[in-house]
Amino acid sequence: MKTYIVILVWNNANDFEQCVASLVLNTFASASLVIVDNGSGDHERREMFRCFGLLGRSAAKMAGTISNEHNRGIPAAQNQALDLIQRVEDGPYGVVLLDADTVVRPFWLTRILDYAEAHPDVGIVGGAKSPGGHSHPVYHHTDGRWYVHDKQCQHPSGFMEGESVDFACAYLRPELLQRGLRMDEGYEFYDGHEQDMTFRVRSWGYRVVQIDAGVLHYGSAAMKANGYTWSGGGRQQWDELRAKNTKRFADIWEPFLAGRRHSVEEEIEHMAAMNAKLVAEAGDRKELPL
Repeated sequence: MKTYIVILVWNNANDFEQCVASLVLNTFASASLVIVDNGSGDHERREMFRCFGLLGRSAAKMAGTISNEHNRGIPAAQNQALDLIQRVEDGPYGVVLLDADTVVRPFWLTRILDYAEAHPDVGIVGGAKSPGGHSHPVYHHTDGRWYVHDKQCQHPSGFMEGESVDFACAYLRPELLQRGLRMDEGYEFYDGHEQDMTFRVRSWGYRVVQIDAGVLHYGSAAMKANGYTWSGGGRQQWDELRAKNTKRFADIWEPFLAGRRHSVEEEIEHMAAMNAKLVAEAGDRKELPL
């Protein structure tokens, strides 16, 4: 069965270069790459394409690229990649959604695929953690609120199950893709689409779990590079996006969450705050930890 790795890039070519370098060194399972440039500037785009030469030494081979003239948002860009794969692939395949601001360690993909094969009831396998060692992140409910597990899980015996996992590294099993699983493009640009997809997958009877696959996530690098920050004027942009997407999530999933002690809006806000804490924990990348 084939595996595809989808990476989105948006004006963060330096992060992408380190991600590709780690893929070259540490990906031993066969895989095909689909890269989506989601509206980068000309210089960043040239730097991104320069990185492709590194892939000749990797088990991960290039399958296709997509260049958008403007940023279409994460859900639409991810769907572009999934549609491209569907057009070129006849048999069953799995897909790993991998952020460009990640660094992978040896056997990362093997760990994910082995776990998915051993657990056919798991629809999505998250594999990222913050450089500080925390699982990054697994969302679950305690007392009706979103919380993040703060314990590092150990593969292969350990895992953490939640209602939603972070998509910095997320494996989608073939059965989901055969059902036509796509991201909801009604979520504008960023935020909310991951939780929506995991809720849909769980509504189909699958579990979503996080393992320590050896993928380090340095946290929203593309958003920061394009002016979206957790303070100052950039914070207002985050808040406006989150308000729109939270409303959409609430409209869709409020019946599913009926009876919870807090509203969907309150829960999403709490979840965003917990995620921001983990992003801040990541800090700046000092060196490539291979």
